Amino acid sequence: MLIKMGVEGVMVTYNYSDDGELANILTVAASGIKYSNRWVLTHGSILSPLKQAKIIKDARGKPILSDDFYNQLPEMYVTCEKDSKMANVYEGVEKLSRERNCDDTDLEHTSYQARVMTGRICHVWQCPVLDRCVDDILYSWTIGHRDGDVEKQTQLGKALLSVFVLIDLESDIAGLKTLRPLSELLDMVKPPPDRGTNIQVHSTPFGCEVFLNAVTRGSVCGVVGKRPSLLLTDAATALGSEGGPVYTDGPTKELVGAVVCSVSWWRGEWVGLTLAAPLRSILAAKLRVPPDSVPRAPVSPLHSHILEQIDRVTILVRCGNAWGAGVYLGRGYVITCAHVVKHHASSKVSIYCQGVKETAIVRYKTADDKAYDLALLFTNPQCWTHLVPVEFSEEAAIKGESVLAAGYPYFNENNLEDLKPTVTSGHVNNVSPSLIQTSCCVQSGFSGGPIFRLSNSNKVEVLGIIASNAKTETGACYPYINMAVPTRAFLKIIQHFILDRDETRLSTIENNREMIQSQWRLLPYRSKI
Repeated sequence: MLIKMGVEGVMVTYNYSDDGELANILTVAASGIKYSNRWVLTHGSILSPLKQAKIIKDARGKPILSDDFYNQLPEMYVTCEKDSKMANVYEGVEKLSRERNCDDTDLEHTSYQARVMTGRICHVWQCPVLDRCVDDILYSWTIGHRDGDVEKQTQLGKALLSVFVLIDLESDIAGLKTLRPLSELLDMVKPPPDRGTNIQVHSTPFGCEVFLNAVTRGSVCGVVGKRPSLLLTDAATALGSEGGPVYTDGPTKELVGAVVCSVSWWRGEWVGLTLAAPLRSILAAKLRVPPDSVPRAPVSPLHSHILEQIDRVTILVRCGNAWGAGVYLGRGYVITCAHVVKHHASSKVSIYCQGVKETAIVRYKTADDKAYDLALLFTNPQCWTHLVPVEFSEEAAIKGESVLAAGYPYFNENNLEDLKPTVTSGHVNNVSPSLIQTSCCVQSGFSGGPIFRLSNSNKVEVLGIIASNAKTETGACYPYINMAVPTRAFLKIIQHFILDRDETRLSTIENNREMIQSQWRLLPYRSKI
C-alpha cells in the first residue's frame, strides 16, 4: 500500500551464514520504511547476527564512522509491492501466459507481485533518546527471543533497540553524507501521537514475502518520556516487524513512528504490547533539532474526554515490591486485588494518582488464592478531592462488546508526577455472573485495574476489576487472555459498607461456592453425567 509523500512499508533482508555453503539459504529479515524512491530506514535488530552488532554494543552510543565497519556489511535486499505505473518489459509474455491459464485466479493481484531492489547500508546510529528510555524503564527486560543465553541476549537486544539503519538503494559510495536524507524524512514525519490515538502498523512478520506489508490496527496505549521517546501500542505484531512504519489510522494516514520491538519478556511474562519509536523525536535528536520544534499531535476531543475520566479514577497501588492498579470509589476508598497488597502486614501500602502520593490501610482482603481476589483500601479523602468517584455500569457485560482496560505495567520511578495509566482496547470474549474474560492486553501492573465500557454519552463505566491472566503450568502468561471480577459480584456489598461501616458485610465478598472457585482456577466445574 502506497502512502502519500512516497512512503511505503518494505521488507529488508540479506543472506547470512558462518558457513559459506549456507549463505544463500539462511536469511535475516526485518521491516522498513522506503521513501523518496531511494532511501530505506530500518531497525538495528536486523544486524543482530553480525559481528558488527558487538561493535555497536561496545560503542555505547558513540558515532560509528569506520569505513571498515561499513565495507564488511552485507548487501541488502529490499522487497516492496509492485508499482503498477512502472514499465514491464515482460508484459507480452505475461499476457500470453494468462491466456493459456484457464484458472480464474487474478495473477495481477498485488499479493502476487513484488519488486526486489539491492542497496547498501550507508549509516548506522544509536538514538540517545531511546537509549535513556532503555536505562530508565526497560532495564529488567529481555528483548527478542526467550530461548538461549538470556543475559547475553538481553544485553545485545537492549543495545540494538535504540539503533537505526539507513540504506541507500542507488549509491555504491561508502560514507555518503546522511544528514540530507534524514532531514528529508523528518519533513515527512508528523508529530508523535498521544494516548488514545488509533494507529496502524505495516510490517512483514517473520521475513516472509507472503505477509509483505501486512496491516494491523490498534491504539497508542501509553507514551513514555516528555519528548516523547517510546510509544506503547496494542497493535499486534510479530518477529520481523521491527522497522515497520506506524501510521495514524483514518482516511489521511500520516507517518508517525517505526516499530522497535515486537517480542519482549519482563518478569517472566510475555509483553503483549508492541514498542514503537516516534520518528519525529528520533530524527530531531539525530539532527540536533530543538525539542520545542517537535510538537505533539492534537488528541481528538472524544479521546481526550475519555482519557481524562480514566486518569481521574485509576490509581497506582504499591505494597513492598508488588504493585498494581486500583479504582477510586470516593470517600477515600479504593478497590484493588488482594494479591497486590498480600504483604500489607509487613509493607506499607502507597497509592499514587495525578501527582498525589498517600499511604493507605487495608480494610478488607479476600483469602489468598480464593475468588474473588479483591481488597478494599482506605486513605484520607481530603487528599483526593481532585479525583471523582468511578461510575459503575448498571448493565452486565455483553459477549463481543468493545471495552478498555487500564493499569500501570511500566512506569519511571523517578517521574511519578507525570504518571498516567496505560490504556488498552479489546472486547469481551466470554461472560458469566462471576467472571468476565476480555481480549485487552493486560500485564502485571494491571491487577486491580478497571475494565471500562463506553456509554452512549461518552462516559466510561466500570464493568469489572482485572484479576489475572491465563497462565501455563510453567508460569508463562498470555496477555490477551485475562479475567476480571464483574462489578455485580461485589458492588452492593461495598456500597453498603461505605454507608454503614459494618465490616461483617465485607466477608460475603469471598464467595466459597465450589463452582465459582473452580471457574476461577480454570478447572472443569460442570457435571460430566
